[in-house]
Formats: sequence, C-alpha cells, structure tokens
Amino acid sequence: MNLCVGVVGLPNAGKSTLFNALLSRQIAQVAEYPFTTIEPNTGVVEVPDERLKALSRIITDEKRLPVGKAGIDTEIKVVPAAINFIDIAGLVKGAHQGEGLGNKFLSHIREVDAIVQVLRFFENPNVAHVSGKIDPVEEAQIVNLELELAEIKKPVIYVLNVDEKQLTSESAKQLTDKLSSHLVIQSSSPLIIICAKLEADLSDLSAEERKEYLKEAGVEESGLDKLIKAAYKLLDLITFFTIKGGKQIQAWPLRRGETALRAAETVHTDFAQGFIKAEVISFEDLVEVGGWKKAQELGKTRFEGKDYVVSDGEVIEFKVGT
Repeated sequence: MNLCVGVVGLPNAGKSTLFNALLSRQIAQVAEYPFTTIEPNTGVVEVPDERLKALSRIITDEKRLPVGKAGIDTEIKVVPAAINFIDIAGLVKGAHQGEGLGNKFLSHIREVDAIVQVLRFFENPNVAHVSGKIDPVEEAQIVNLELELAEIKKPVIYVLNVDEKQLTSESAKQLTDKLSSHLVIQSSSPLIIICAKLEADLSDLSAEERKEYLKEAGVEESGLDKLIKAAYKLLDLITFFTIKGGKQIQAWPLRRGETALRAAETVHTDFAQGFIKAEVISFEDLVEVGGWKKAQELGKTRFEGKDYVVSDGEVIEFKVGT
C-alpha cells in the first residue's frame, strides 16, 4: 500500500515544521527563508488506533502474561497501520509557469494521492511571509489556483497553522468559518487547527507526557493525531488486524471495498497465491468474547472466501496452502 500524502503550501507556512513533527524526528530541512526544501522528503507515519491496545490486552489476558505500564504486554509486538507523507517545497504564484521552481514542485504533487495544504496564521517577525501579510484565505486561493491551472485535481485537507496561544482562541475558530465561506471546502475536505511548532517541540516527549501537556493547554487531542486520522480517512482506507501466533498484533491499511484476497496480498503475496479461506471476527465481537480461542469455541468467528469484502476493524486469520 504505497499511498502518499503531500504536504504543500506557500513558503514559510510551516510545512517542514509540521512534517518534522509528523515524523517525530528532524529530517526535513527547515530554514527561515523560502525555497530551502527543494527535494521532497518522504516518511512513513504511524496511524493512531486505540484498538491496538485493546487487542494487546486481550492477547495478554488470554496468554496470562504480565502487562506493562502502557497496558501493553512487552512480549507482544504491536505494529500500527502507516501511510506515507511527503514534504514538498513551497508553491508560489506562477508555479504552473515554472516560477519558483514550480515545475519541479508540481511534478511532485502529481505523484501523491492526497494533499495537506498548510495555511499560515501565526505571527513571527523572524520568519518572513512570501506575500508580506498573514492571510490564509489568500494563501489557499493562490495554491488552489496554481493546482487548477496545472490541471491537478487531488483530495485536500486544510491545516490552519497557528500560534500555541491561538489553539483554543476564538480568532482561530472564527477564521475557520471565514475560510469555509471563501473556499470550496466540501465535507470530504476537513479543516484542522494545528500549532506545528508546538507539535514539533512535543515530539521528544512520551505519548503520556504529550497527552498531559496538551490537556493542561486545554487541547483534548493532538493536532497531529487529528491530521493523520483525517488523511487516512481521506484516502478512503480501512484497517484490518492480524494476530501472528499470539506474539504480534498488526494493523493493515486497505482500500474500502477491497476483498479478502486483496487483504491477504497486503499481508504477503504468498498468502494471496495460496489463499484457501479467511477466518474473520469483528473487533467488537473479539473484545466482547475476550480472546481468539474462546471466540472460536463459541462460534463467533466465521470463514469467508476470497471475494468477501473486508469491513473496518475485522481481525483476520488467513488459511493458505503451500
């Protein structure tokens, strides 16, 4: 599953800062002047999913193993689903005509499956704005026009990059309403408020420490978590789970509407070639029963063929021949 989400926007909108926060490590080049990110940086980003913790607890209880502080057995490997993000250098007016290395940037955008468009709403005298003023509406209009003139029609998530103090302010919330009224933002194009600098600063903290810090700041959920989940949804992906020998729980991305055969191929090409059937149970049923073996004993699992359409959250064990 090589689906990619490109992070775009005008220079100094905070694209690379956001990208670094997404990866939780500094790999994209960030500087306080335009055109520093010429070659796109790509990274694999894990998709937050609380169901993995629940599955880990179930397997732990079933095996009667000791549990760690995070509620996850340390002997069980947990592998979340993931999607690719690409940091693409800033667009400028006239990009479709080659302005500001526009041809190179637009070629990178053509290769992605969806776009995260970062709009600047933060003030920083040390970070010059390409147009000399803070106007997210105008920024979005410039980028959208350049994409339209370049004949690029991609699904979009709008990210309003704010100061930390603006995260819970009325000004940011009011601006989202203004953006919605000035832009053609459909229900499939969400608008998310994020402080990219704060998220980057928090990247060195543990998940629990980040959660506590954000709670004190009056923020219920990390902006990055919201963004990653929104990107996953925008790509029309669902998640199915596998449990390997009671030792590894893995979440797998799959296009909505795909079959059990395609899911088997996602796990391993050999699984698709030797596919016999798939033993399936919903996440909810497995949690209610409390274990895979118990679910089998109670007849809660079922066997499906290769044309079965997989639903989000299903736990699958593939039966394959040699």
